[in-house]
Amino acid sequence: MNLLESRQLIAFHELARLGSFTETAKHLGLTQSAVSHSIKALEKQLDVALFERIGKNVILSLEGEELLPYVNKIISQMQKAQDGVKNIKRPGYGRLRIGATVSISQYLLPSILRELRESFPNYDINVVTEDTMKLMSLLENGKIDFAIALESSTSRRFKFTHLFNDQIEMAISPMHPISKVDKISRDDIANEEFIFYKSTSETFHIIEGIFTHMKSKLRASMQVGSMAAIKEMAQFGMGIGLLPRWIALDEISKGTLVFRPLPTKNANRCWGIYEVSNEPLSLAGKIFTGICRNVVETRKLRTEILTTNSEV
Repeated sequence: MNLLESRQLIAFHELARLGSFTETAKHLGLTQSAVSHSIKALEKQLDVALFERIGKNVILSLEGEELLPYVNKIISQMQKAQDGVKNIKRPGYGRLRIGATVSISQYLLPSILRELRESFPNYDINVVTEDTMKLMSLLENGKIDFAIALESSTSRRFKFTHLFNDQIEMAISPMHPISKVDKISRDDIANEEFIFYKSTSETFHIIEGIFTHMKSKLRASMQVGSMAAIKEMAQFGMGIGLLPRWIALDEISKGTLVFRPLPTKNANRCWGIYEVSNEPLSLAGKIFTGICRNVVETRKLRTEILTTNSEV
């Protein structure tokens, strides 16, 4: 069997990423002719054109698009094998690549990373912040080892370890008249302005589903790119923020935001840790999962205490 050569796959991988023979040659420390030779040899062996030339740049052909996910996985496995062999000679050293959504990165990940760094001081820890669907793509292509994200329709393709459930609620300024209503109905919020996370996120699709279930129209004039902006705007009475209360513990404690449930039963979300199925879990990976659980439990306890105090 005439197997593909690693140097050809690496050249293909970098050319697909950079889109330029010049930049690929610089990155790999090779000549342009060496990169070109590797790509031509790979195309000849596969009997397909992997790239389309557009001036000085290139883009993947349909065949190249088909090949890329496999090459990503091969290079990821090669890197893991190399790291594993090296780490035998250097106990306590390694690499952990973590992906997380914006909310997790801002409100939970700092505590997770602090404990992880204490447990593995010599590890190279990399963090990527993206929306759930982008994280799934990075995980599938071997760019990250774990993703902390929302459960979605793609969950079945990966091993998913449940962490916690939350609920999208209404974050309201205590000066807003509706904050004084004990049980808010659909009619009460029919004409309200809502502030919510950007429409490309998994959270937005959940919110869209909530309003479809309530048979209400979601006014889309207040889409923002961060949870901090939602909280700030809601505190100033610019609208009703849509977010879970564990993101606003400081605001609840200070009394600058009041939380009320939406008048629907389908506002729940599920969070967890994604990893590639059938991959052996390292010691660092096992401890990472345990640390995530501990940090989440601490946050949940604080949320419950503040919620109870705010209702007294």
